Amino acid sequence: MKCTAFFLTAIASLQISGAQEAAKPSQEMMQRLFNPSATSEELLAATKEASNARVPRQQIIEAKLIWGLRKQDADWLMKILPEMKVLAENFDPTQSAGIKSADDIRAFIEYTQGLAAKAKNDEAGYKKHMQEAFWLSPSQAPVFAQTIETGRRESKMATMKLDLQLALVTSAGEATTLADQLAGKKAILLDFWASWCGPCMQLMPELKKKAELLTKYGIVVAGMNKDDDKAEAVAEKVRSEQDINFPWLIEPIERPFTQLLEINSIPCMVLVGPDGRVLFNGHPQDPALWTALQKLDPEIKAPGA
Repeated sequence: MKCTAFFLTAIASLQISGAQEAAKPSQEMMQRLFNPSATSEELLAATKEASNARVPRQQIIEAKLIWGLRKQDADWLMKILPEMKVLAENFDPTQSAGIKSADDIRAFIEYTQGLAAKAKNDEAGYKKHMQEAFWLSPSQAPVFAQTIETGRRESKMATMKLDLQLALVTSAGEATTLADQLAGKKAILLDFWASWCGPCMQLMPELKKKAELLTKYGIVVAGMNKDDDKAEAVAEKVRSEQDINFPWLIEPIERPFTQLLEINSIPCMVLVGPDGRVLFNGHPQDPALWTALQKLDPEIKAPGA
């Protein structure tokens, strides 16, 4: 099993260096325009500022497109579809913020139309648009493949239940189960990690922030260690070093959860309801995680939102 980054790595080639060189109004302005963590309100404010500063319209549309792709926000992408079509018809490589060709834009148009078809349960339309997206821009295949694979996994997870009575141990060697951890709670958010996984370790501070936030809403956050050798000792060492004060669990060596949930890369988070149903299964930085959490409690807000 290898460590992996989320969907954003698939669009890492979309850089803002070209935008910074072409516009020249302010490097700070362009950073706001292409800020991956911006809210939609912040992005719209940045696009208005950029328009007033006469940043090329192409770069402003590209900023909107890249933001929508990063967030995997189908509604947003559908909203800007007319602008994407204008961009495809008038694409100028010398004004690009990082997108290489008009065919890349056309591919993202097909991708967006595919997402719309999927939302309407139009599987034939979804397949047709996704195939066209692949054909137009093979270089963006990881983006399209990630979406297809995620959709298939979500469909499977929708009917899946975990065995909440499966015997587990904590890093301290104490016997427990997911049912024990879930008692009286709305859900449990499991973070699958290992000490050899660099991204897992880098995200430990974020995991602690999630635990601190979600506890207030009746949601348990728990680590699920996947080290093969001396897992309890390794997990306990990390727990102590990271000052973890929430459940720190060890997955059985047979990897029952990994197999059932089809976890083929980490870090990975799985949100489980009190009935064992899987409410989310994906990367810790996937925006869909917060969507799933907000279904449990609308008051839950992602940090920075």
